[in-house]
Amino acid sequence: MQLRELLATVAASKVGDWQIIFRPTLRHRFTGVTAAAGGRDQVLVDEHAVTFSYRPDIAITMAFGLIDQAAYDLPTDHPFARENARTLFLDIFHEGRLAHRETVVNVDRQRCLLPMPTSWEVPVLVPTAQFSLIRLVHALAGPPTDYDSYFKESGMVRSDTVPWP
Repeated sequence: MQLRELLATVAASKVGDWQIIFRPTLRHRFTGVTAAAGGRDQVLVDEHAVTFSYRPDIAITMAFGLIDQAAYDLPTDHPFARENARTLFLDIFHEGRLAHRETVVNVDRQRCLLPMPTSWEVPVLVPTAQFSLIRLVHALAGPPTDYDSYFKESGMVRSDTVPWP
């Protein structure tokens, strides 16, 4: 399976196509913390909040919720710039191997998941498949808010001319 075919399959899927599995997800990240005097002080362990298995083909899985940046600065003129934003990883696996990592922006005090655009310049162009993928994850694991309203309010516009991935 090629990467674009995998992403197209996931982006075109429906909420009911996915089996949701909450923590523990068994996909850990280990981060060494260096002491002030040098050397390793401690090891921090983190993991995705949730994983998903694609029911029609369990060789396709996703993991979501591993924090990338706990405090992400949106452009100052962005409608959600004054609220706390963070970035999270959405990892897509094929046969257990990481095939694609997507960065997702969680805006408005964690009220909506949005795609990470290549540029925040308005209009913020987002590839249609990327829009569909993040919309799916918002429906599966995001807060109970209206994705389409947030997408529009953030100045984002679907585009078939922007390459992705």
